[in-house]
Amino acid sequence: MRSIRSGIAAPASLALLLAAAMPAQAIDAGDMKRFMDSKACAKCDLKRADMKGMDAAGANLDRAMLRDIDGKGLNLKGANLSRADMRRADLETADLTGAKLERANLAGADLEKAILVDANLERADLSEADMEKVDAKNANFSRATLASVLAKRSNFAGANLSGADMERIRLERSDLTNANLSGAKMTRADLERADLTGANLSEAALRGARLTRTNLTNANLRDANLEDALLRLANLSAADLSNVSGLNQDMLDEACGDAKTKLPDDLTVPVCKE
Repeated sequence: MRSIRSGIAAPASLALLLAAAMPAQAIDAGDMKRFMDSKACAKCDLKRADMKGMDAAGANLDRAMLRDIDGKGLNLKGANLSRADMRRADLETADLTGAKLERANLAGADLEKAILVDANLERADLSEADMEKVDAKNANFSRATLASVLAKRSNFAGANLSGADMERIRLERSDLTNANLSGAKMTRADLERADLTGANLSEAALRGARLTRTNLTNANLRDANLEDALLRLANLSAADLSNVSGLNQDMLDEACGDAKTKLPDDLTVPVCKE
């Protein structure tokens, strides 16, 4: 398949290209041609299109219909996908570096091993998406919905997840160093062995969250809700747990910290062993 950058194809070649890329009664042929010719296709209907490995860097797909597309390996660097409907899209290994995805609907999408570095997903819906091993360093997920997302072994270092709905998200062994999770809803989130060094979790709802062996060194948990959270072998060294709710001595006895750990009055934490 020719790259999108190659310009207008000859009529015969274009017909073959469209036939391969367009399942019967799936997408609008005119919209597909417009997209292939110019990469500017706001509000286009491309649902169920075969877009595997295409080069669509910088494309304008604002409010486009991209539901159920096969976009494995698709290059969407810097693309405008604001408010696009991408439900159940296969975007495994796709490159969305710096893409604009504000309010996009990615519910149920496959983003395994995708690159979302510096992407803007503010208020996007990613509920039940597969984000395992995704690279979302410094991405903006402010007020996004990530409920029931699978994101094990992913990179969210420096990401903005403030106010996000992350209930039941699975982040085992993920990197959230210096991430902003202030005010995030993380009820029953699984953060086992995740690295939250320097993360901002102030006012986060962590009721029933699994924080087993989680690294919370230098993390800010002021005013967070830790009711029924599991802190077994969690590292709270230099963490600020001032004014947290739901925390008790039994929970802290299973964790560890140091002299710099800030705790509510009358609570203590064992010193971490080197």
